[in-house]
Amino acid sequence: MWKQRKRLGLALSGGMARGRAHVGVIQALEEAGIHADFVSGVSAGAMVAAAYAAGLNMAELIQLARQFNWLRIATPVLPLPGRSGLGRLGLLDFGKIETFLIRAMGDLTFDELAKPLAIGATDLVTGERVVITDGRVVHAVRASASVPGVAAPTRWRGRLLCDGFASNNLPIQVLRDMGADVVVAVNLMPLARRVPSNLFWAGSTAVSTLVLQAGDPLDRADIVIEPDLAEIDYVLPRYDNLLARGRAATLPIIPLLQTLLI
Repeated sequence: MWKQRKRLGLALSGGMARGRAHVGVIQALEEAGIHADFVSGVSAGAMVAAAYAAGLNMAELIQLARQFNWLRIATPVLPLPGRSGLGRLGLLDFGKIETFLIRAMGDLTFDELAKPLAIGATDLVTGERVVITDGRVVHAVRASASVPGVAAPTRWRGRLLCDGFASNNLPIQVLRDMGADVVVAVNLMPLARRVPSNLFWAGSTAVSTLVLQAGDPLDRADIVIEPDLAEIDYVLPRYDNLLARGRAATLPIIPLLQTLLI
């Protein structure tokens, strides 16, 4: 008797420019014939999750990772005295994220996506977690990626939203709520569990600890993938190195995942 496989949810964490490692994870899954049924993402993970949910093929996802740079998604904002509007709340404006993604996947709504998608953000005023599952996808991604104090927040239905990492950097539970039987979570801000070799590494370890304590417990996922990125910076890493590390971290879990999906 034919039996339908279990449904897979894929959660992609934030991690700034490290987010391109998510493309390497998806590449390894696709090579094994494994496709997510539900996707969630935060910040950089929201960008990749949106493109994947929109139906971009592997070559298009890799091209997106190759094309990503700060000049394409951010505009500097001078914090001049007396400045009004949201511009006064950040050094960068991430409005160009929307243009960047529209060129790659179109200006889609969540209902038009090939896969169900949930994007995590944070209410800048209340600190509440916000999960976006309707409306314009690129606007939700922009809100999810707006790092507080760095990028100006985004208006969304009367609220001011900022980066989802501040409240839940890895939205796992929402995938269960959407109907996923098996959840794979990709954490790009892992603890290295070894002595840091430089100042940046030491500082990022502290940030990772805070972020992990604020979000869904990792044990809510069936499988957690944590590429070795401890010595990789968050701002200007090489995209090909990130893809390779994401793919390498995923290959060992493929047999277990295939078993769980039966």
